[in-house]
Amino acid sequence: MANASCRTQLRYHVTYEVDGPDIPKIAHEIAIGQSIGNPNIRSEIENSDNIKQMAAEIVRIDGNEVVISFPNEAFNWPNINQLMCIIMGGHTDIMGVDRCRVLDISIEVPVKEPVLGMSGLKKRTGAEERPLFGAIVKPKSGLTKDQLTEIVKQMMDGGADFIKEDEIMADNSYLPLHERVEAIETLKTTCDWKGFYAYCINADPLDLIANLKIIDYHTGLKENVMGGVHINFWSGLGAYTSARDMNIPCHYQRSGIRILTDPSNKYSIAWPVLAKLGCMAGVDSMHVGMLGGYYPEGESEEETLTAIDICKQHNTIPSLSCGMNPVLAQEIRERIGNDFMASIGGWLHTGETIYEKVYEMRKSLDS
Repeated sequence: MANASCRTQLRYHVTYEVDGPDIPKIAHEIAIGQSIGNPNIRSEIENSDNIKQMAAEIVRIDGNEVVISFPNEAFNWPNINQLMCIIMGGHTDIMGVDRCRVLDISIEVPVKEPVLGMSGLKKRTGAEERPLFGAIVKPKSGLTKDQLTEIVKQMMDGGADFIKEDEIMADNSYLPLHERVEAIETLKTTCDWKGFYAYCINADPLDLIANLKIIDYHTGLKENVMGGVHINFWSGLGAYTSARDMNIPCHYQRSGIRILTDPSNKYSIAWPVLAKLGCMAGVDSMHVGMLGGYYPEGESEEETLTAIDICKQHNTIPSLSCGMNPVLAQEIRERIGNDFMASIGGWLHTGETIYEKVYEMRKSLDS
């Protein structure tokens, strides 16, 4: 069995919660299977030095909690997608595992700082003493250029700090990304708005890079007006490092992530782990979930609060949404202070005009 011994190279630790008839055996199969290969069969070209250098090791087994250390040499930081393949990959095929959940990861690597982060966004929008106000463009799809422009103008005029396109929008046939960018960047020049606009650019790798280049060409960190991107996690955690490497502020959207994080799944990853990796990739803002509202039953408030703390530690603004309104925003403010973004979509469309509801929310946050 792979047991911990003295190592000279850097290693990272992953904490698993496993259920099954033989937890030590499961731990061994994860350690060996996710580092050097089949737990029970060795290749003829493998030698003891290779195994010693590259094999993962069991650090601790405490009940059904298992800590395994992996060599950093198995991937190049910040290749987060490869890291995910290692910590939750082939061992999902192991027989005899009733349940396996990644609880935590501890890794010493150079962390990417956000382009703006919480401090930069709050300073540039004048929100140092209050929560940031995020407005979400609705409806999710089907808007014309004129409709989008009118909605965004009302949000700007009403006092939104951060305007985000919905994750469904992306690059589409009815209103392509380049047309939206031209329309919104033109609108910015006609008003005195000191806020941030996040364009949704979800895409496959090559298209995502092309989309980032469109944003980079048209926007930039101007003195008062900011532009960046909104990327859903389905584009891969590596998408966030791509945005950061191009010096483009990025919002991490987690819609759909419960497919990976739901603890009732046979295999799952705790949400704070994915939040930590996003922060380490240098995202500027992150949808962490919601406290109250209509966020899904079974969503752990403890994990949401942990994700909020992780964001604050990395200068990432935690965004809370799904049922947000002025009353909830003040309740959350009393619990966790001003260092969060109150993001609202549907509620902003419940008045006679979007401007009216945006103004009401901003006035509440200013009080």
